[in-house]
Amino acid sequence: MKDYIYRMVDERCELSEKLIKLEDYLNKHSSNLDATERYLMTEQLEVMDKYNHILSARLVHALQKEEEQKEDEK
Repeated sequence: MKDYIYRMVDERCELSEKLIKLEDYLNKHSSNLDATERYLMTEQLEVMDKYNHILSARLVHALQKEEEQKEDEK
């Protein structure tokens, strides 16, 4: 695999960990947050989740593209 694919894998793993932590925090401490904090953290969670989906799609595309290039070289 090319270096940029490894970097995307690492980034997705880090992002997934942060998503889990933020979601857990919101689930456990939501009642302790004021409305603005809760809203902003929820928005952040949604954006991070969307970014995670986009990153996953980019990763799948890059892997497919790399596989096609290997087949073309044969």
